[in-house]
Amino acid sequence: MSIELLVNVAPFETRIARIENNLAEEIYIERESERGLKGNIYKGRVQRVLPGIQAAFVDIGMEKAGFLYAGDIATAKQDDDVISDEMESGDETGNDNESPESHYSRRNAPAIDSLIKDGQELMVQVSREPIASKGPRLTTQIGLAGRYLVYLPHLDHIGIARRLEEPKERERLLEIGEKLSPKHGGLIIRTVAEGRNEEDMREDLDFLLRLWGDIEKRSKGSSLGTMIHKELNLYLRVMRDYVDSEVEKIHIDSKEAYESMKKFARRFMPEVAKKLYYYPGQRPIFDVYGVEDAIDRALQRRVPLKSGGYIVIDQTEALIAIDVNSGSFVGSRNMEETGFKTNLEAVHEIVHQLRLRNLGGIIVVDFIDMEEQENRQRLMEVLKEALKRDKAKTHIVQLSELGLVEMTRKRTRESLGRILLKECHRCHGVGSAKSSTTICYQLFREVVAEARAYPCEKLMVIAHPEIIDLMLGEENKGVEQLEQFLGKEITLESNEQFAPDHYEIVLQ
Repeated sequence: MSIELLVNVAPFETRIARIENNLAEEIYIERESERGLKGNIYKGRVQRVLPGIQAAFVDIGMEKAGFLYAGDIATAKQDDDVISDEMESGDETGNDNESPESHYSRRNAPAIDSLIKDGQELMVQVSREPIASKGPRLTTQIGLAGRYLVYLPHLDHIGIARRLEEPKERERLLEIGEKLSPKHGGLIIRTVAEGRNEEDMREDLDFLLRLWGDIEKRSKGSSLGTMIHKELNLYLRVMRDYVDSEVEKIHIDSKEAYESMKKFARRFMPEVAKKLYYYPGQRPIFDVYGVEDAIDRALQRRVPLKSGGYIVIDQTEALIAIDVNSGSFVGSRNMEETGFKTNLEAVHEIVHQLRLRNLGGIIVVDFIDMEEQENRQRLMEVLKEALKRDKAKTHIVQLSELGLVEMTRKRTRESLGRILLKECHRCHGVGSAKSSTTICYQLFREVVAEARAYPCEKLMVIAHPEIIDLMLGEENKGVEQLEQFLGKEITLESNEQFAPDHYEIVLQ
């Protein structure tokens, strides 16, 4: 598989696209005015402890207070698996949909009011970006990510990332980790450390220890609500966390960013330096690779399939709903075969869209109904196989009798749609608006109310041309009946500046 990264840098925004076999699969966006918080460290103050939900609000100097669970407060010894899963920076972790281990850790954590008190000062790190109406999720389990290691200054723990599965390699790296174990704190050996020697990881640890020393010094002289450590910018963070042996080339369209990445690579990851290429072309790099078109398609609700079928994706507060339809596809002998082929094609597009749009949380897919058990089983096998390309952790529930598949996907940042789109000021996220007839009849009712409440000889209605045309046309008889009922003349005036659902009633 051919994998490349495209880095598009502008003063106001940085965008990175992961290209697999000439297809944009993942998009990362960071705006300077909305710089991500994950990994930042703050000197905070506990606003309110909530024993009923084992959590607390912590003021970190932002508009929304951060949320701190009891299970995210560092104690003398934490569960190894939970730490590895929650803090292995760079592996899609830490979100609303915690693993069973995370729930277990929270349930079995000490009472939160025995760990922290209202008004207490805490050094906290953002473990999850603010999403929708929720503030950032915080942890006192500070983790400083390097190239090969994560340094845990407050925890006594030596662990290995779960993605490293080969037993002998895990044993070898664990031995190195034990040798490197710092006097204070612990370590997690990251996925990219596979095949690395002790010297590489010792250099990484030395850098992280110096960084932690600087953070401690800044913390002592900082006021409450102050950021005392800022995570790397997007392109350096992606290079640190997501560039592995699979990535063949990294194209950067900014000379300044190229030099910065080159300098970073030479110091921390020399094997990556040779993969960096400066793109000087006049045509935008995202246009050359078709990424702009892919982003535009990813913002649409309906996604066409090559066969003539299509899928519809609806993102709600509670879950992601995906509907599969055969559309104009009629190239099979019967309905069972048509549904099966459409479903198989839809599976690959669904996985592609989940990654491209960065959709997470609970996902429900309504596949086309199939009667044959063999076809249903094959569909689930194809879905599981397709999801292996996704770095985000997923969990699938078996296909139901209604043809529904429930699954969860790890979510660490806002979806592409929530970054690039805003709520419609007309429908406020409903996706539809009042019809002209509904607005017209609402107007009629208000005319009656106004005429009865205030004395007048006649009334003037000012509204959008679409509403006035309706009242002069189909609803003209209704206007005449209203005049007879009130015994007052009603004049109409159109105003193109008005929104379709806005109108004024003037008493004369």
